[in-house]
Amino acid sequence: MSIATAETREYTRMMWRKRLRDWRSPRLGLARVIGSVSLELFESQGDVHVDVLRHHGLIDAMAIYDLGCGCGRTAQALQRAGWQGSYTGADILAPLVRELRRTCPGYTALVNRNYTIIAPDDSLDMLFHWSVFTHLTPEQCMLYMRESFRALKPGGKLVFSFLELEDPAHRGIFQRRVKRIGANGREGVLDSFLHRDWIRFFAEECGFTAPEFTDGDDAAHHPAFWQSLVAMSKPAA
Repeated sequence: MSIATAETREYTRMMWRKRLRDWRSPRLGLARVIGSVSLELFESQGDVHVDVLRHHGLIDAMAIYDLGCGCGRTAQALQRAGWQGSYTGADILAPLVRELRRTCPGYTALVNRNYTIIAPDDSLDMLFHWSVFTHLTPEQCMLYMRESFRALKPGGKLVFSFLELEDPAHRGIFQRRVKRIGANGREGVLDSFLHRDWIRFFAEECGFTAPEFTDGDDAAHHPAFWQSLVAMSKPAA
């Protein structure tokens, strides 16, 4: 039940291409790997992540899990915000995990290429991931959601972002992929889109409560995230 080796290789190639462009600034090179074109954007995006988590109930002393933690965009923001608790991050790329360990020595960061959450049953207060399901198939998403349900405490919450074709702002990604595949015959890293009905189905199959969605341009409770957001809970015992 491992993430495909070819997929991992593609991410690794992308990572080193972007790092080589920024060889004078290794931190910027790593930030570019996860979609931040500047260190200022890297930090501001992380701060928005923390705002989203706080809106969904993050408080001190919680045990939280950052799936697809990258080089620590959210982890570093949690440190800047003064959050105190038990943080575990996991990613498929070892260089990114090493950077998180370097910048956030009090946190746990793990390399994991399986469709698993490295946590005991009923042990996490909150599990979150940003732009992870945007690079996975629906079947892979379902596997991670099952694992998330297992690892969350009763009453624990799952929060994640996703792309959807119903959002006009997200359609450009799809249209650009169609153009590149038409021109090149292939595309590298997968960009995938989920329908809200699929997420409702996944949630029901796993046992979660009904999902609550936030549009990508909704700034009512925190800065707009751009990607759509969804939150759901494991029913309390």
